[in-house]
Formats: sequence, structure tokens, C-alpha cells
Amino acid sequence: MSEPGVDIYLRFFLSIGLILASGAAGYLARHRGWVGEAAARPIMTVVTVGGYPLVGFLAIWGAPLQWSDAWLPLLGALQATLLALIALTAGRRVFPDHAERGVVGISSGIGNHGVTMAGFAVYLLFGADGLGISTVYCIYTFFALVLLSYTIAQRFSPDPSHGSLLRLMTGNLMHWRAAGLYTCTAAIVLTALRVPPPAGIRAWHALDAGIYAVIALAYFGVGLRIRLAHVWRYKRAILYVLGIRHGAGLAVGFALAGITWLTPWPLRDLSLKVVLLQASVPVGVMGVAVANMFHIKPHEASAIFVVSSLAYLLLGLPLLLWIFGG
Repeated sequence: MSEPGVDIYLRFFLSIGLILASGAAGYLARHRGWVGEAAARPIMTVVTVGGYPLVGFLAIWGAPLQWSDAWLPLLGALQATLLALIALTAGRRVFPDHAERGVVGISSGIGNHGVTMAGFAVYLLFGADGLGISTVYCIYTFFALVLLSYTIAQRFSPDPSHGSLLRLMTGNLMHWRAAGLYTCTAAIVLTALRVPPPAGIRAWHALDAGIYAVIALAYFGVGLRIRLAHVWRYKRAILYVLGIRHGAGLAVGFALAGITWLTPWPLRDLSLKVVLLQASVPVGVMGVAVANMFHIKPHEASAIFVVSSLAYLLLGLPLLLWIFGG
């Protein structure tokens, strides 16, 4: 295992600092009346439809993908789908409010697997090789966003879309909101065809600039929706999502990894460790973005995201480093 360098620590703490500063700026801007809370919706739409696809395209294009890596995004997609379905099914008795059940379903689906959260833990434990595997695992998010999160949001929003699940999914595939899915696919195709990315992308640090721009915009939008005095009001949903994401998530991750051993291509060694570590991660900011885009309890989604992220940084990350690093 390669040792983490200074660069990854610098990137991590810079990212965390930018997250805190952007969230605080959004909160202060709304509190002072400089920016209206309603601005969170267009900001999150731009981040999800424009920012994430651009960053994903730059990250995937030219990555050292192998056929054996196909397990990684497939397991990620299955994990997200199963956790969302568990949350929605079990939540029928816990959350009588239709929209609130949708929020916990969205929040329980896609996790924060990137370098600002779980990806950083992977790097600390398994070095650059582990981070590369983790990046391949994260490819699933662009497909799950369109086919899973958008569909749940349409079904549970205050103005639900009518029609079968298949019709909703097909409609999402054809919608402009699906930009991330197609840019991700294009990057995979270019990589498979061995088309090299322009040298200027690396020279101009385009990926780094895109990542930090997306972080700043996304967390500014989260800050616009955060109302600290109301966080306690959402304690039931917060605890529920934490249980799904970390308890059920770990169980599902172990089960999916075990299933691969029934095939001729079982997950082994580093890939297995990365998948298991990525099985239990906090809520992804994409959940907040979707809640804002479809206007499905965005305040609650923001509160769930913030508490989940803080719990992971304060408790989850040190525990993982102790377990895997020991």
C-alpha cells in the first residue's frame, strides 16, 4: 500500500474548509437577506445538470479502466437501489407523510463516495491504487441519479408525475436533466477507444477547478436551506437515514460482495476492501440537489445531509481508520 502524500491531505482539508465556508456563506446570505432561499433551487439544478457532469467527464476520461472493473459501478448501483427501496418500504409505517418518505428514500440512495468524504478514507488506508478503484466505483452515481433519484422524486414530490415506473424512467432518460448520464457514457467510450484527453486539461488543472467550483456552489445552496433551529424537528428522519446508510448499507455491501464469489470473477483484495468501505458512507449532496430540483422538502434534505456528514467526519472516519488501519 502506498503512503498518502501531502497533496491528498492538502486537497482534503482545502475541500472541507471550502465546504464549511460555502455552507456558512449560504446560511449568512439568507439570514441577512442578501440572497433569497428560493435561489437554492436553480443553483442546485446547475450543479447537478452542469457541474457534476463536467467533473465526472474530466475524471473518467483517460482513467485506467479494465473489464474487471465492471463489478464496481454495478455493485454501487445495486447498493443504492436496494438501500432506497429498503428506506421507502420500511418507511411506510414510520413516515405517514408521503413527501417525507420520498426524502428519506432519496437520502438513503446515493452516498458521498468522493474524495471529500469516503474517497479520502480510501486514500488514507489504501493509497493511490485504492483511490483509483474508488473513482471507478463512483461512476454508478450518474446512472443512479437519473434512473433512481429522479424517479423517486417524481413519485413522492408534492406534484407527483403520473404513469408507470418504466414510463417515468424512460422520460428521465430523454430529459435534459439526464446530461450527466450521457457525458459519463461519452467519457467511458473515449477511454475505451484510447482517445487521450487534451494535455491542457491537466496543465490548466481543469478537474481541480471544476471540483472546487461545484463544491462551492453546492454547499452554498445547502447553506441557503439550512435552518439550525429546525434540525431537531427532523430527528426521526435523520436517525432513520443514518440507520439505513450505515447499518443496512454495511449488510447489503457484504451480501453483494459475497454474491460475486458465486461467479467466476469474485471481488478480491483491494477491490473487495474498497467496496466494503464504500458500503457505509454518509448522505451524498446529490440528494439535497434532487430535493431542491423537485421541491420535495429541501429543508429536511439539507438537515439530513449536514448531520450525516458531521457524524461521519467526527465518528465514522476515525472508526474506519482504526479498524482498517490497525
